[in-house]
Parts: sequence; C-alpha cells; structure tokens
Amino acid sequence: MFFRRLQGFLILSTLSVCLGKSLEARVQSFNTIEGDEESLFVYNVRLIGRDRMLNGTFVFKVDLDDTFDVSFNILVFKNGEWEEGNIKVFTKACNFHTNYFGKYFLPMVNDSNIPPVNELCPFRKGKYYVKNILIEPKNWPTVLYRGLTKSIVKYIRNGKCTGGVEYDMSLTDIND
Repeated sequence: MFFRRLQGFLILSTLSVCLGKSLEARVQSFNTIEGDEESLFVYNVRLIGRDRMLNGTFVFKVDLDDTFDVSFNILVFKNGEWEEGNIKVFTKACNFHTNYFGKYFLPMVNDSNIPPVNELCPFRKGKYYVKNILIEPKNWPTVLYRGLTKSIVKYIRNGKCTGGVEYDMSLTDIND
C-alpha cells in the first residue's frame, strides 16, 4: 500500500512539474554546412526581424533518399565551450525526415513549397522556399537542454558529408 501511494505521489509530482511549461526558442544563426568533396544540399536562409523568423531557399541537387544517412547532433554551450548534448541521432534520410523533421519542424511551416510529411521519402531534388517561419517548439521533447544550443544536421553518403545545416538557438522555459 505504501509503495502504491509513493508511486502515485511521484507521478503527480512529475506531472505538476511538467504541466504548464513549454519552451520558447530564439534562433541565433542558421548556416549551410559545406560537403567534404561536393555540396549536394545548399541552404540560403536568413533570419528576419526581432522574432528571428526564417526566410529563404534551399536547394537539393539530388533526391535525398535512403542512400544517405543523416547525422543529427545537439550541442550545448556550457562554461564557454560547446559540449555534447543529450540528443545524437544517426539514421537513414527517410526515417529522419518523417520522424524528426516532419514531426518537430514541419508543423511550424505555413508558407513554403516543402512537401507534406507523407511525401518526404524521398525528399525530391529541387529548390524549396520557406517564408516567415517562427520557431515555436510546442511539441518538442522536454529533455532538451535549456540555454544556448547548436543543432548540426549532416547528410552523409559513402562516409562523406555532402552538405547540411547548422543552427544555434536559445531555449528557455516559459509558463503558460
């Protein structure tokens, strides 16, 4: 009986800490990562206004299919240095675009020609635009570090980087 009460107390305590909190993100920079030998994925995206909205284009010179791996790593800025964070993913491109990009980024996109999540495998070659994207991490995992973070996405084929994107943002808790 004691353990059931303790378990119930712990569950309620956890819920009370997690409920009513959400994240706020402010993008600090957004840059293309050049490929080792060639860049097949080029981002020309800039930050606009006080809200730091994303605007620009990106070009996929080839279809981004499962012949590519995606390396996704989040670093955290601590004591004046970038340190490994708590999220590091290495997966196939289709899995990344449907389960990460499609779930956490695509819902924020309103004005764009990016295909819907069910058409992201493969992510067809072409020129895509994004306009006035405000990063609102409402459905992001609560395990993300707070403070300044750096996300690095690299597209890898045959062991070589073929391009990618790197963006820094500040994550803070806000109370609803």
